[in-house]
Amino acid sequence: MNHQLDYLLQNAELKIVEFDMNCRTEMRTFKRTLPCYMMSYHKKGSAKLRIGTETYDIQPGSIIYVPMNVEHDHYKTRTDETEFLWWHFTLQIAGVMDVMKMFQIPFIFKLNDAETFERTFMQFMEATSGSRPLLLTAILKQAKALELLYMILDSALNQQELMGSLNQSQSFLNLLARIVQHPQEQLSLQSLAEELHMHPTYICNRFKELFGKSPMQVQREMKIQRAKTLLETSEMSITEIAQALGSNEPQNFTRLFKSYVGVSPTQYRNLKLKWRDTN
Repeated sequence: MNHQLDYLLQNAELKIVEFDMNCRTEMRTFKRTLPCYMMSYHKKGSAKLRIGTETYDIQPGSIIYVPMNVEHDHYKTRTDETEFLWWHFTLQIAGVMDVMKMFQIPFIFKLNDAETFERTFMQFMEATSGSRPLLLTAILKQAKALELLYMILDSALNQQELMGSLNQSQSFLNLLARIVQHPQEQLSLQSLAEELHMHPTYICNRFKELFGKSPMQVQREMKIQRAKTLLETSEMSITEIAQALGSNEPQNFTRLFKSYVGVSPTQYRNLKLKWRDTN
């Protein structure tokens, strides 16, 4: 299981959408929904978080964590100054698989080592505006972002509970890693049911509960992402790409690609070549 989990995490891409550090005596964010995850470390002062019907008091030293597409309120009811460090981010595999869904992270939790976290966050901010060469800046920024993510997960997740949860989901982690590694493999819910000795409906529902999408949906989207890469970086024909992705019928592949991307594979390749020539 550790091998499969390692593979998934090693292939995940962490993207920081935006970030900042603020001090406020007023805060009125209501009914907000973001297409990314929101993390906010409250260094001092008071604030409240509302998710669903629950309202939480946020104490200094706490992290608030809001999953993507979850409506929430983040506001103050007192006039004291609140200082907080925040970032919006995604952690995905090939832009398809949301890795954070594998972890059961509470909306509010205490940070284990606030001093180290604050120092690392400042280093992350400095890396984005420093005078280092661009390549070194990009490497340092990503390194600090991963360090921050590690500290968040280390604080949020009880190791014993985490391993217990992952052990219960081992078959589905293996299946996810298999789809990510080999999206061209011929799979069906019926064949998976026979292999895993589970009902097809249970496999679909449990996989979606754990990872947010059905196994067939993840496979289709992984195929599309792999096809995009091959169209952009190789000289393979459309037929060759279709066959490499497990489709012996180029027409079916073209239809699937267009349903997701909006243009045919040939049009996509030509658009990318045109964009490359003009930049």
